[in-house]
Amino acid sequence: MKNLKAKISIVFFILLALSSCLKPVQYPDVPNVEFVQFDIQGDSGIITFFFTDGDGDIGLNPNQIDPPYDPGSFYHYNVYLEYYEVMEGQLVKGTMDPNGENAVFQQNNNQPYDTIPNGFRIEDITPFGQNKSLKGNMQLVLSPFYNFNSNHNDSIRFSILLIDRNLNHSNVVYTPVIKR
Repeated sequence: MKNLKAKISIVFFILLALSSCLKPVQYPDVPNVEFVQFDIQGDSGIITFFFTDGDGDIGLNPNQIDPPYDPGSFYHYNVYLEYYEVMEGQLVKGTMDPNGENAVFQQNNNQPYDTIPNGFRIEDITPFGQNKSLKGNMQLVLSPFYNFNSNHNDSIRFSILLIDRNLNHSNVVYTPVIKR
């Protein structure tokens, strides 16, 4: 019995020593996102995406409101979802005024000013320790997840953008078309 415990202890310490020699996984410092899934729960939706970030600077503290993170600044939020509706076979960025009668368009890119609010502020999730690399799934709850004032909300889509504290923008990914 003592011999068995000694062998198990030796194997345990060898495994522990080998695992401490492994190099930590490293990712680029610019965040990367991949769409995972969209779940519908009544009028709410849960969008899940996978992310990586090499220096772990994802998220903001609630008191982090000095420039460039001040309210009214683009960088006040660190996750952006753009909302699209399928209209006459085309994906169109959703607006607060679904009929377009009162929409005021920006001069340069013909996008309406009154697009649906889409910014989220994720709290700081920087890991402790030497290795700051992050990877994992992030979920956002959208309630409601569609523009209930629109006649075109039966087929929608979202794009996802993640921004780190160094103001690095991730790639932009899209959900498949979501049918309600």
